[in-house]
Amino acid sequence: MKVPKFFGTFSVLSTKAKKRVIFLLPVILIGIVLETLSIGMVVPALGILMSESYFEEFPFLHNFLDFLGNPSHEVLIFVGLSGLAGAFLLKNIFLFFQFQCQGTFVFSAQREIALNLFNLYLRRDYLFHLRTNSSKLLRNLTTEVSLYCSYFLMPLLNLLTESLVILAILSLIFYVEPQGTVFLVIFLVTLVFLFVKVTNRVVGSWGQKRLVAEEGKLKHLSQGLGGIKEILLSGKLEFFLRRFHVPNKVAGLMHKREYIFQYVPKLGVEVIAIFGLVFMCSYLILQDKSSQEVTHMLGLIATAGFRMIPSFSRILNNLQSIRYGKPGVDTLVQEFKESATTLEPNHKTTPLGSQNRLTFTKDIQLENISFSYAKEEDEVLKNINLMISQGEIIGLAGESGSGKSTLVNLFLGLIQPSNGELRVDNKKLDCSNFSDWQRMIGYVPQEIYLLDDSLRRNIAFGLDDEVINDARILEVIRLSQLEDLLKNDSEGLDLVLGERGVRLSGGQRQRIGIARALYHDPQILVLDEATSALDVKTEREVLNTFTPFQGKKTILVIAHRETSLEMCSRIFDMRNGNIEQR
Repeated sequence: MKVPKFFGTFSVLSTKAKKRVIFLLPVILIGIVLETLSIGMVVPALGILMSESYFEEFPFLHNFLDFLGNPSHEVLIFVGLSGLAGAFLLKNIFLFFQFQCQGTFVFSAQREIALNLFNLYLRRDYLFHLRTNSSKLLRNLTTEVSLYCSYFLMPLLNLLTESLVILAILSLIFYVEPQGTVFLVIFLVTLVFLFVKVTNRVVGSWGQKRLVAEEGKLKHLSQGLGGIKEILLSGKLEFFLRRFHVPNKVAGLMHKREYIFQYVPKLGVEVIAIFGLVFMCSYLILQDKSSQEVTHMLGLIATAGFRMIPSFSRILNNLQSIRYGKPGVDTLVQEFKESATTLEPNHKTTPLGSQNRLTFTKDIQLENISFSYAKEEDEVLKNINLMISQGEIIGLAGESGSGKSTLVNLFLGLIQPSNGELRVDNKKLDCSNFSDWQRMIGYVPQEIYLLDDSLRRNIAFGLDDEVINDARILEVIRLSQLEDLLKNDSEGLDLVLGERGVRLSGGQRQRIGIARALYHDPQILVLDEATSALDVKTEREVLNTFTPFQGKKTILVIAHRETSLEMCSRIFDMRNGNIEQR
């Protein structure tokens, strides 16, 4: 792992999260110091237990003995053991605080990463969402963000902590027995190197397979649940179950392998620790150390080993987790990088009262508009010229693939023309005023997106409860001829529509879409195949909704049916990316 690339993995963290690390690092260091000191107190505690004259070897402790009134050996044993117990108690209390800080940091980072990535996705241009499967975005926002924290960020913190703990403990042992410690360090470094070398490629491939499988799971899950009506009617349950089963099995297998492999370091380290203890005992005996020295040293090694063995096991586990999660981490880093660099400039709305604020009082002009979805593809729109006067009702007809939808998306500001300009009152639309332009438009599509929420929140789409104007909602319900929905239900505006509006008829769903479009009193209405899924009778009833707005609002009607175009003052036909008036 190259250093620049490694540090690039932190680019997904917010500035706030990076600042919290500044507080976290000193906490980790204090914890390490306390762990080392508590282990270091084992030697003097053992010394007091085994010898009454232990303190005589340390002249600087004589003042301490004088302070205690030259106590008996029994009292010194009590003091030594109490000090050892107190040191471990203090250390563990502080470690609890440290773990709390680490957990707060990691899971706060997880929330922020998910929110920031969701924000970037929502701000990507419309073409990005047309080209990208939503299952990939959902996987990144849920699974990969979670795994970034659990398989990278938390393991990295643990790796840092445990490595520093082992380093501090080895330094302490080195102070007591330098030569033996050098052999121990060489042995441990070799072990880590071999473990990483052997597992790196295998565990990394598991992580990559899991990444692909998770996206497949979400994709087939979404397809199965989203088309449940058609699936039940066609009797194709087994087909969709099989499609979900394959990636689900692969993802489960990869997780199982990684889970089982987590126990390899623990089991291996315990065996190695026993051999290491035998080695150190043999080494000390061969060095002609006294029994007392050997006892002291073995006590220190035993205590250090008691702490180092799980630390060393966790280091290997954390290295494994980081490698397993690396494909997902790389994906997140790339997503943040691409989204940040491809975002359109922020839409800027000119302040109210400004002379430069976008207005619409005269006409809308499409001048020499051309568009292609990619440079190498043919143009979908070819030199389109169209002028729409304020208050005019314009019809746009054409077969599927003629370019109608592309022209509408361009009119709505969702995509930008490859060539040409869209002008309002002779002012060019660009990134500085698209937000103002879109606020002038009420859009009614063929398929109305309905929340599994109340009628009130569906009409006042995207507004917080405290700013929703119920009087205005009732007014647009009247204008949309939706009063029957309220009359037939006692819940009123609190009526929950169900997922995708399952409790409503097709005409009711369209009328809710109209009410939503009218809520903000737009100057322009765009009806994009708004009645194509309705029967002729319901279609006429819905279209009658717009009769009061003739001459008051500019209306653009996109439709296949001729009946949908009857109220239009001018009708244009689209063919192969060209437009002509009837």
